[in-house]
Amino acid sequence: MLVLACILMSMLLPAYAAGLDYRVELDVPEAYRALLEKNLDINRWHNNPVLDTAQLQSLYQAAPDNIRTLLATEGFYSPQITASIALQDKPVRMRFVIVPGAPTQVAQFDLSVQGALEQTPEVRDKLLAQLRQAWLLPPGSVFRQTAWESAKRDALKALLIERFPAARIVSSQAVVNPETRQATLSLVLDSGPAFSFGALHISGLERYPASIVERLNPIQPGAPYAQAKLLEFQARLQGTTYFRTVSVSADTDPAHPDQVPVQVNVVENPSSRLGFGIGVSTDSGVRGQIEYQDLNVMRHGWRFKSLLKLETKLQSLNTELQLPRNELGYLDSINAFRERTDIKGETSVRVGTGVKRTRTKGRIEATLAAQFQTEHQSIAGAAGNNRKALTLNYIWTYHNVDNPLFPARGYVFSAQLGGAARALLSDQDFVRGYTRAVYYLPLGQRDGLILRGELGGVLAASSNGIPSDFLFRTGGDQSVRGYPYLSLGVKQANAIVGGRYLAVGSAEYDHWLTERWGAAIFYDVGDAADTLPNLHLVQGYGLGARWKSPVGPLKLDLAYGQAVHALRLHFSVGVSF
Repeated sequence: MLVLACILMSMLLPAYAAGLDYRVELDVPEAYRALLEKNLDINRWHNNPVLDTAQLQSLYQAAPDNIRTLLATEGFYSPQITASIALQDKPVRMRFVIVPGAPTQVAQFDLSVQGALEQTPEVRDKLLAQLRQAWLLPPGSVFRQTAWESAKRDALKALLIERFPAARIVSSQAVVNPETRQATLSLVLDSGPAFSFGALHISGLERYPASIVERLNPIQPGAPYAQAKLLEFQARLQGTTYFRTVSVSADTDPAHPDQVPVQVNVVENPSSRLGFGIGVSTDSGVRGQIEYQDLNVMRHGWRFKSLLKLETKLQSLNTELQLPRNELGYLDSINAFRERTDIKGETSVRVGTGVKRTRTKGRIEATLAAQFQTEHQSIAGAAGNNRKALTLNYIWTYHNVDNPLFPARGYVFSAQLGGAARALLSDQDFVRGYTRAVYYLPLGQRDGLILRGELGGVLAASSNGIPSDFLFRTGGDQSVRGYPYLSLGVKQANAIVGGRYLAVGSAEYDHWLTERWGAAIFYDVGDAADTLPNLHLVQGYGLGARWKSPVGPLKLDLAYGQAVHALRLHFSVGVSF
């Protein structure tokens, strides 16, 4: 009977499959439909010009075994499969009714170790306990092939990255009983010898002193091998400006596990560099800058940087001498600056010098800075005045975004606290606090929400004698759109000057039409004032265009400033945290 059916099928299939037009129907629980539809061999041959009638027949007959193999990866080793084919239909219709049954569960798991780890019972027992706790397939769980492979890799990795980089899998076995739907698992690991770190070897240094590398080395000779230490060392070196590429490694030859040399290979950056830049924005107008860097002052690896910036409303010259990062991760520097601004009737000339210490650890950057500055302020329609202050400031910033150039998810939070005292070379006693937060929330594949907020306050008897950069103004591309740059503040004569209080909020909805082009709708509120009762939040809202340029998001916004009853165009490039 079976032979007759096959002969009949072979005779009828050419009439219906000559054009290779066929359909496959799967009657299967929805949780496993995608697995089968994507991976069944018979589905992959649709519209294939080389498929002939004999191959189609062979694929149909092989489909049940193909289905069993795929379901086994999900723990189903005894599925019931009923196959049928409707030869009279055009296209030919093949139907598979699939009952997966109960999944196979892990009944027992055995884990053991060999090698040097076996000789230290306390370390062995602790590690085995950790491996069993982290094991992906504990007794009672559904046995899946992908989970089995991942579990073995994870267990081996735990040895490789801590003390035993020559570890290997001696044997692994998964015995499945389809009748009882149970699996017995066993894994034997050989730790190999225990490794320890040795001396530091550096290659590739020509311009810079070895101390730059040595002082960033977190590895002590004789310490147990740990891959995390190698990665930390490499990250520290890559975080400097001295090297184009960095590689940190250790030779893990099982024949020589003791005092393994730590090898650092670097490719240096040029020690000096001259750079030029031009740009334009609706806040600062046309701007240009010249920057000079020397990364090896006096051949000590000291970094000197000088930046001349010329904008329509701001001109500045900043110089900084920075010492190499020390073993604790601190960057110490000394700087001097001169800056002139002319914004909304206030002209300010500031001159100052300062020292600061910065440390970046993971996502956190912290800076402690002391600065002395003098300022001459001219007010349109009023008498000018001179100010001076010796300030101590602390800045703490937490970065947690998925992409620093085009953030779509995460947040950034920054807080500042500083102040000055009349008893210490200052014209006014004051304490200043400021916080800023930006939150990025993706909404589907092409949409996102950006929330931004700023709060600031200066505790002082008055704003007299406080340098202008410690007071607050707002308005412009990166704050309250719909208003000119720093036009929201305290009215004094014919000018706008800074006040002691600030509040800004913003909500922006972005929709990306393509991979690089998008549109936005936004709403901003904010104000700066010298007293809290005079802090009147004004509103700005509008529409914008977005383009993902090579240097960051290009933003073109048309905003309506409700308080001034006027439209204003805003243009900017880059991300402002």
